[in-house]
Amino acid sequence: MNWMDFMMRILLAVLLGFLIGLERQITRHTAGIRINVLISMGSCLFLMFPIITGSDEVYRIASYIVSGVGFLCSGVIFKDGGTVRGLNTAATLWCTAAIGVLASSGYFLLASAATGTLILSNLLFRPLSMKIRPVTGWEESEKLYRISITCREAKETDIRALLINGNTSRTLYLNHLDSGDVVGDKVEVIAEYCSVGNAQNQVLEGIVRQALKLPEVVSAGWEVL
Repeated sequence: MNWMDFMMRILLAVLLGFLIGLERQITRHTAGIRINVLISMGSCLFLMFPIITGSDEVYRIASYIVSGVGFLCSGVIFKDGGTVRGLNTAATLWCTAAIGVLASSGYFLLASAATGTLILSNLLFRPLSMKIRPVTGWEESEKLYRISITCREAKETDIRALLINGNTSRTLYLNHLDSGDVVGDKVEVIAEYCSVGNAQNQVLEGIVRQALKLPEVVSAGWEVL
């Protein structure tokens, strides 16, 4: 590999990473121009090393890039309250690394086509997903729900059992259950659930209705956290 070929591959990786990062920055996502350029250029440099030295470890280095960038991408995924953010950004960075690998291997046209496809996918599929979501009721992010029931102290055990066993949804999980004295012989029982997928309004409303049928229950309600 001569100097000109080396620079062409590096510059292509930088340019394609820049275009991907520009789209992410314009759409106000966390990983913008710099991180996408660095990942694309870094992947390109790592894979060009065995190519320059004439080593036959190209495929092994490529597999290390896949796992290494995958580990790096986990750093941009974080939980904000009941919402998991950064999954799309992490997937984009992973694809950027693949484009850097294509550029380092001299597949200029394929790398450019992959970049265009990635940018169009991020631009077109996001509004499409937003339009489909109200129809299906599906939510990509995790949601937290809370049920609060105030009852007589003698009924506390039954209410706790209702909150544990009254859940009929396979995508709704109880992750916290607590009780505390309110006034006199009344106890407030609070349950928190997490869910990924469809809204759980009907399930939560069903649990609250079961609780309100009991004469010992003073009040019951649920909310989205």
